[in-house]
Amino acid sequence: MSSRIPNILLIGAGTFGKKHLKTLLELEKQGVLTLAGVVVRTERSMQALKRKLTVPVYCGVSDELLGQVDAVDIVTLAETHFELVTKCLPKAHVFIEKPLAPSVKESADIKKLANSSPHILMVGHIFRFHPAIMRLKKMVKSEKSRPHSIEATFINPLISDNGRDVQLEMLHPFDIVDYLFNKSVAEKHTEDKGRLHVVSLLYRGGMRAVMKLGWSGEKKERTIRLLYKHQQILCNLETKTITVYQNGLVKNTVDVSGATEALENELRAFIRAVRKPSADYPDADVGNRIVEIAAKRQMVIKTPSSRKKVAVIGAGIFGTNCAIELAPFCNVTVFEKNKSILSEASYINQYRHHWGYHYPRSQETVNDITNAITDFEKRYKSAIITRFPTYYGVAKKNSKVTPEEYLAFCDKNSLPYTLEFPDKQFLDKEKTAICLKTYEPIYNYQKLKDITAGLLKKRKVNVRLGAEIIGARILPDGRKELIIKKGGTIRRETFDYVINVTYARYNNFCAWFNFPRKPIRIDLVEALWVKLNIPKISLAVMDGEFTNMVPTGTDGVFTLVHIKKSILRRFVPKDGLVPKDIFESAKHSRIKQTIEQSAIWFPIVKEAKLLRAQYVLRGVNAYREHDDARTSDITEHGFGCFSILGGKLLNAVLSAKQLSRLIAD
Repeated sequence: MSSRIPNILLIGAGTFGKKHLKTLLELEKQGVLTLAGVVVRTERSMQALKRKLTVPVYCGVSDELLGQVDAVDIVTLAETHFELVTKCLPKAHVFIEKPLAPSVKESADIKKLANSSPHILMVGHIFRFHPAIMRLKKMVKSEKSRPHSIEATFINPLISDNGRDVQLEMLHPFDIVDYLFNKSVAEKHTEDKGRLHVVSLLYRGGMRAVMKLGWSGEKKERTIRLLYKHQQILCNLETKTITVYQNGLVKNTVDVSGATEALENELRAFIRAVRKPSADYPDADVGNRIVEIAAKRQMVIKTPSSRKKVAVIGAGIFGTNCAIELAPFCNVTVFEKNKSILSEASYINQYRHHWGYHYPRSQETVNDITNAITDFEKRYKSAIITRFPTYYGVAKKNSKVTPEEYLAFCDKNSLPYTLEFPDKQFLDKEKTAICLKTYEPIYNYQKLKDITAGLLKKRKVNVRLGAEIIGARILPDGRKELIIKKGGTIRRETFDYVINVTYARYNNFCAWFNFPRKPIRIDLVEALWVKLNIPKISLAVMDGEFTNMVPTGTDGVFTLVHIKKSILRRFVPKDGLVPKDIFESAKHSRIKQTIEQSAIWFPIVKEAKLLRAQYVLRGVNAYREHDDARTSDITEHGFGCFSILGGKLLNAVLSAKQLSRLIAD
């Protein structure tokens, strides 16, 4: 058989069968195969196809016909697969479209037949032959480790819904991960949202995956994202591109749009296997394994008509807004270990309502701000203080952006300004190359808190203050059990969803559930509150180890933070966790150095009266010093668990809306 051109019979000429027919005819022209004919189900279809083709068209498969061919290409509904394989495999090699069968039993029976047959059976897992996945396979092999997490989206427009089983019809991501990493599934959790399934998988060895499969919205989406410690690889199967991101920067982009189409690669692989059965191809063992994964319904949560029970851990500005957005369709409980909402990073903050000036090296952060600002202002308009000047100066020495670059950045993002210095008591002109005057606002913290508290009450959110979560686990039925400590009492409570909004302590949550830990840089910040008998004015020196002074909602009171001197400790913990003794570093105060170094830039600071120093933990994405990015990230861990790492306060409302859609959809 190795030297002879195989004779192939196509069985099925529906929508996808016609694509096979077109490719088979092209391969026949190239001398790769001979098309023996096409088999259709009805006499009417046969007559219609005969008028279009020069090859024979048959109605039904006979033993006589099978005796004249070397192989068959079966492109029919899964319900017909067992009968067709049983008839064809004893007489010819078989290519059969995925899924191998519509049930685990039929799939196992076909596997048994194939393993005892002298002929090969290849299953049409086409994405193994997609040029982007083939390239991705090579890239994965070159990595020293496996990704800790995988995110996959295989969604078709709702209008194209064919009513078939979601996971059997959309089993491609299961197969792609199997092909890339050859790891078996240890646990599976499915959240059934009707025609959209969110599937969480834990593989042997600890790798995790969250896959969104089915029919939803108006767009066709086909993406695979591999998440490593320091990089991400995004494979877009629609655009046939692979993008490698390292610490937020694009490291490499691969475009395979000009490569051979997946179906041609796949059918060529089948011909090779027919000629040489030792060739590599997805056989019945592979097909059966993928059906078993798709059909496995371990820990299924059917989205109920009743209200979902949601826990939010952390009552900062992000956590409380998540609760506010979820409350209309969920029973939400917020757990806060402190005695008040908005009592840590949301409180010990410089209260700047960012427009973007602060991040000239991170267009990503400016885009994040632009997208979020409208939602935030709609909710918190009365807490925003305007009508005072803000000055951004660019240092002559040691700035990470030049004056020209800073002006170009502001112009590109339509950030309004005039070139103007304040009075010399506010900014030393000798050290400053240029100065931009604008009117970037601040927040009134108390009003921010009052608005939030009022909305929580209005939406009937259950807020438990002084309640600390000290542990958690996923129960066999998919619910999440939280261990709650309040005073001297410890109790347990279960929820359908859990949202982690604990900022610097983000990874405690990951440790409880054994999720991959996020690389987070921890900063212990010493923020100073000072009194100055001057009107409201905001001052900042860009872009490096300089200083900021920002007014508060109280007249004559300012916050003062030096980019270097105010950071008492900065590190990326190896285990991702905040050390228990972290606030011991507050003993090594740098109040004097902060005031002295700030006064070099802002002479007025020499007249400041120190009101208090406060200490807060800041948690940001690690290894982003090159651009100082402060975007807000939502992580869907799977198993009904989510985390938010907040960037800027004004991202809180949009992030909450985005997360609520993930639970509602």
